[in-house]
Amino acid sequence: MADEKQSSTKRSVLRRVVELVVYLVVVVLVVSLVRIFLVQVFRVPTGSMEETLQGGDTILAWKPGEPERGEIVVFRDDLGWLDPLEVPPPQWKKVLSWVKLVPDPEEQYLVKRLIGLPRDHVSCCDTSGRMTVNGQPLDESDYLYYSNKASALREFDVVVPEGHIFVLGDHRDNSADSRYHLCRGDEYPFPSMDAIQGKTVAIMRPFSRAQWFSIPDTFADVPDPSGSPPTGDQGLGTCT
Repeated sequence: MADEKQSSTKRSVLRRVVELVVYLVVVVLVVSLVRIFLVQVFRVPTGSMEETLQGGDTILAWKPGEPERGEIVVFRDDLGWLDPLEVPPPQWKKVLSWVKLVPDPEEQYLVKRLIGLPRDHVSCCDTSGRMTVNGQPLDESDYLYYSNKASALREFDVVVPEGHIFVLGDHRDNSADSRYHLCRGDEYPFPSMDAIQGKTVAIMRPFSRAQWFSIPDTFADVPDPSGSPPTGDQGLGTCT
């Protein structure tokens, strides 16, 4: 009788363990699918998007849909704009990345505002000091932040190549973005469309700064690019 009771207890414990394992597998699968196809959490690496985003903010990026002008996009550092990682990521992060629960810890990611799509003509500045896209001036007064406005108005003129984007930080004079690398003259200034991980839709942490984002109204007036698409990857922009 005692042996039968002990055997029943073991079966009950085993059944609970199996159920727990199944539940954990289902949770991991669901979270992985959500991360792959819908949303992903990132940490803002620098202060280049101040005051919209602060370095260290935890943001939520939405994956579905084509990127649009004015969105705050998260993209893989496919051009090597950031310094290489000095310390290899811990093994537990690699495991979580393997099951798609966190971004690849061996990759680095940047957060900027998408100003120009493929074939867009982006220039700075008009007589009022505004950025223009396909000839349409942008009113960016709601989100731009300057440490030194004069240095932020450096003139440039580009046509974005096919398959690439032109991005700028909201802290316009303190962002190593497309204009920065264009004006350096020694680095390619256009991240790849394929590097985009998603568009920032919200700040999740700190809770005191939690908010949702939408595309600024000024980008609704930007017309589609006209003329033939540029060919080649070089010689598509000037900076003075």
